[in-house]
Parts: sequence; C-alpha cells; structure tokens
Amino acid sequence: MISILIVDDHHLVGEGTKEMLEGEEKFCVHYVASALEVLDMDTIYDLYIVDIHMPDLSGIELAKKLLKRNNDLKIILYTGLHNQKSLSLFTQVGISGVISKTATKSELITLINTVLSGYTFVPLSIFKHKKQKRTNTYTLGLTEKDLTILKYVSDGLSNKEIAKKLFLADRSVEYHLSKIYKNLNVKKREEAVVEAFRLNLLDLNEEGDEQK
Repeated sequence: MISILIVDDHHLVGEGTKEMLEGEEKFCVHYVASALEVLDMDTIYDLYIVDIHMPDLSGIELAKKLLKRNNDLKIILYTGLHNQKSLSLFTQVGISGVISKTATKSELITLINTVLSGYTFVPLSIFKHKKQKRTNTYTLGLTEKDLTILKYVSDGLSNKEIAKKLFLADRSVEYHLSKIYKNLNVKKREEAVVEAFRLNLLDLNEEGDEQK
C-alpha cells in the first residue's frame, strides 16, 4: 500500500480529495487540516499532498521543513499559481510535483504515479502563463446566490449558518444546495466543493503566497 497524507485547511476539499483517492485500492490516504500538526508526526508517508495556502504555515514552508529532515520525501503542492516565478520557487525548494485544485481525478492520479516513479512533474500551464478561465456559470444553471452558498459550504458553514448569513429560510438553502448538486452532478457537500474548485468556480486567493 502507498501511504498518502493530504494537508489542507479547507476541510471539505481535503476530505473530498481523500475520498476521491481512497477509490484506488493501492492508496492508504490520511488527512489533516494543520501544517503544524504534520511537523509533530513521527510517521513518514510515501507521499504528501500539501495546500500552498494555509494560515499556520504555508505549503512551501512546510515542504522546506520536511525536506530538511528527509530530502527523499515526495511532496506535491496543491496550488493556483501558474507562472515561471512560482516554478522557480518550487524547484528551489525541491518539490516533486505541482498541480492545480482544478485538476481532475485522473490528472491527480497520473501525477501521483509519476512522482512515485521518481520523476518531477510540473504542468504545462505554468509555462503558458495562462490562468484557467472560470467555467460559464450560465451553462451550469448556477446563479450568484448559488455560488455564494457554495463558497460558504467550502468554508465549512452549516445550512443554518448559511441561512442566517444570507437572511434565508433553512429550506431555501436546502433547495439551492439540491440544485447545485444536480447541476454539478454530485451527491454531497464534499463532492460539490471539489467539483467547484475543479471548474474554477471558487476563488482560492492563493496569489499572496507566491512571495513566501
């Protein structure tokens, strides 16, 4: 079994990615929300998938600390940065791979297999200097209110908390979520958030970490 640790302060994204990879029999996947928690661990994993943008410690700083302890570790950064400046930073640190949260399951698994085979993987989009366009929400049948609710879901808010923030009835939030699930072809909150990131419907605001 290949042991994988996902580190992401977005609980729904982390849990969603964990659930997605657990569909592969050869993967044993664990998830934590705190970068600092990883530094206290005695367990060494075959692969680390780390969010670049975390409040307690950035993914790049975490990678630096882990690789200082063991420079043979395989670390993939989950990121929204796509330019040569960030590429230079990643290669200096010794990151094994870089992938966007908008990547599909097959793309992520391909990257994992590539990195575990001893190769370094960087997406072509970094060289193209192109930011992925947001999927047309009109074609998905989603309104701005739907997207706002999706954002609150990604932040971990309950239906009741979302209803309070938007001055809506609880049933109204449930209706919007049912519509979102149907239009994104998913069945639950975690899947909706992962799919929203894949389609670039949610803004990760990661650019600020480029300087770290």
